[in-house]
Amino acid sequence: MRHHLIATIITVFSICFSCISQDQKPVISILGMMHLHNPGADAVNMDMGNIYSDKRQAELQQLITLVAKFKPTKIAIEKPLGDTLWTQTYYTHYLNGVLEKEVKEEDKWAMPSEVVQLSYPLAKRMHHTKLYAIDAFTDFEIDSVLAYAKEHDQTAELAGFQKMISKMQNDIESISKGSVLDIVRFVNSDEFDKEYNQSFYLKHLISIGKEDEYIGTKVVADWYFRNLKIFTNLSRIIEPNDRILVIYGAGHKDILVDLITDRADWEYYDIAAMLSSSK
Repeated sequence: MRHHLIATIITVFSICFSCISQDQKPVISILGMMHLHNPGADAVNMDMGNIYSDKRQAELQQLITLVAKFKPTKIAIEKPLGDTLWTQTYYTHYLNGVLEKEVKEEDKWAMPSEVVQLSYPLAKRMHHTKLYAIDAFTDFEIDSVLAYAKEHDQTAELAGFQKMISKMQNDIESISKGSVLDIVRFVNSDEFDKEYNQSFYLKHLISIGKEDEYIGTKVVADWYFRNLKIFTNLSRIIEPNDRILVIYGAGHKDILVDLITDRADWEYYDIAAMLSSSK
């Protein structure tokens, strides 16, 4: 009888633990970044100076120490879906201390990037064997939108857009004089999302176009489509017990956070509080 009771208790506990496991939500957090290697590919770009300086390297270590508290099980990065060069090959070289010797000449331009300077050391600290590429490409023909505004006498709309870009560039240049942590806090703030991400797309770009011509709206739709594809790629690497850190250009964060928080079976972790920690 006693043995039967013990067996029953064990069975009940096994069922309970099984239910907990099934109900476990994956946790996702996004760290928005300005590109450390300033490739000039964005509407507004930041020049952080020499990322290899002792000062910048110490600041990066401070950021890595804070972000490591999230304890990610996977790190997803802004590399094209299917990439194995940066997510596995070069990362393995990094772990073995031979990346600078093994990196191809045509890839050396990306050595100062957040992939190498932030994602790699963080993944190493977390004992990860690889990273995950989730990026997707769509056309983003902003030049055609600006040309349309000039040709169709939308000077007020164009002036508003250019004023916003100028203010953003000035703010970025100002904040770039601070520490890496200052910069990352800024681009992960609600202020950045409201003043720039949301205003850029949902106020200024969609204002360009007349009557049944939606040229600005089409570009915004392309941007949302790209982020939906990134979101889809993210969903395909998620497992129930994962804690996934997405390290991505800050311009993507606002939309991706909205998509993640709309998934009732996922939990979003806002990393902003962690970035405000002094240690």
